[in-house]
Amino acid sequence: MHKLGRDEYEILKRYYYSKAEGDDSALIDDITWNDLEMDLFFERFNNTCSQNGGEYFYDMLRRPLVLKDGIRELRERGRVSELFREDTSLRDEYRKAFETDEKISSGFHEMLKKLDSVRRDSLILHFSLLFLAAVSLAFIFTYPFAGFILFIAASIINVTLYFRRRAEIESYIPVIRYLIREIREIRRLLRVDPRGLSGYHSRLKSALDSLKGIDRNAWIILSGKRLTGGLLELPLDFIRIFFHIDLIKFDLILDGLKEKHEAVEELFNVTGFLDSMISLSFLRDELKTFCEPVFKEEGGIELSGLYHPMLKDPVPCDVENVSLMLLTGSNASGKSTFLKAAAISLILAETLYTVPAGKMSLCQMEILSSMSLRDSIEKGDSLYVTEIKSIKRIADRLKTGASCAIFLDEVLKGTNTVERIASLSVLLKSFSGARVCFAATHDTPLTHILEDIYENYHFDENVTEDGISFPYELKKGRTDSRDAIMLLSVMGLDKEVTKEAFELSEEFLKEGVWKKL
Repeated sequence: MHKLGRDEYEILKRYYYSKAEGDDSALIDDITWNDLEMDLFFERFNNTCSQNGGEYFYDMLRRPLVLKDGIRELRERGRVSELFREDTSLRDEYRKAFETDEKISSGFHEMLKKLDSVRRDSLILHFSLLFLAAVSLAFIFTYPFAGFILFIAASIINVTLYFRRRAEIESYIPVIRYLIREIREIRRLLRVDPRGLSGYHSRLKSALDSLKGIDRNAWIILSGKRLTGGLLELPLDFIRIFFHIDLIKFDLILDGLKEKHEAVEELFNVTGFLDSMISLSFLRDELKTFCEPVFKEEGGIELSGLYHPMLKDPVPCDVENVSLMLLTGSNASGKSTFLKAAAISLILAETLYTVPAGKMSLCQMEILSSMSLRDSIEKGDSLYVTEIKSIKRIADRLKTGASCAIFLDEVLKGTNTVERIASLSVLLKSFSGARVCFAATHDTPLTHILEDIYENYHFDENVTEDGISFPYELKKGRTDSRDAIMLLSVMGLDKEVTKEAFELSEEFLKEGVWKKL
């Protein structure tokens, strides 16, 4: 699929938001989605080739299957995507059927729903106008003057009513074209050997049987993308305007769609799913390595060879059945990237049955994060208030008894050190009731305060006279590095400054108080 523009991407989201309204299931909320930069992930790996496929795939990524009966659906997604990976000729056949350059301005599914409320013109009116036009033309040959006057009157009435009605339905005509084309392509597709997709073929055939005849003489609409499109179109444009044949056909199709709404919805669901599975098959091809997750009843996350799918040269990490992790390390050492990689792996496990790792086992969980927060100028909230609101939504979800995986990165940055450590200690203790909680922090006292609750892990760095480098290797235990002070010297500051900084930190670690300067 071509690179989506911002407007096109916003249109794809509408299907998800229309379904998410009032939905209390385990959706990926906006904060978590933005924390993990999933917009970039979707843009990078979305290979759907139809608009309804893109809408379906986006919704799928934000709707994890966290109930036990969802595992069967996840396995089916894995099966179908592997079918397309292994049989590229089959994949090409389906891509050819789904590909279209028709753009629906407000989203395919949204416009389908709006068709239900479109005002329908009376066919009697259109046929009366058609009769008037035919009579006026006949009169020209028998009573030229009267016929000409009648022809002018009929033309004014027909043209005025035509363009008025055309303006009302203009935005819906691409939906009709899209749907008719899809019906015809699916009819052709059903003649292809299903090769493992017979269940989906049966559903499509049943839907087409319900919609039989709806595309008959559809050329009247399909051929008129725009008026006066060219010399060959001019005669047909005249016939449309004068006799309203495209408006009549539109209303007949509209009647059929309203009557067979469930069949249209079934077409959307099946073709959207299959297009999404084609996209998933390409995603699996593009990942360096991937595995299908193993779901278990209890315990933490087990990951072998985890990496962030957006990195060109990632350093894989292993996690050995960890439920509660406190992660320390300096800036740029890899903490945030690891948290995002772990959270994304859960989302992909519970939506696409595909994990960027060598091995993964987990329980089914809702995924919530609080990471990349900033002041909200629009709402007038400080960073601290924004962070509190983000954390409260997680706490509220835990109170419902939901099984949650929580990812926190340097939260409560918007307050002083003493209050932050005190607040975080209690907060992380309360979050220990979650199925999984991974938290990154620079506040090393937390690694002592919470060592009986959380397992300590860290990333370190290598500082030499030549500079600083990061191995990006996840290691057990708390960080004991003070290379940040050494970096002052490496970057050219006076060595006396570095020496005094080391002495101050040593005294604080021994006495627990800071020496006055």
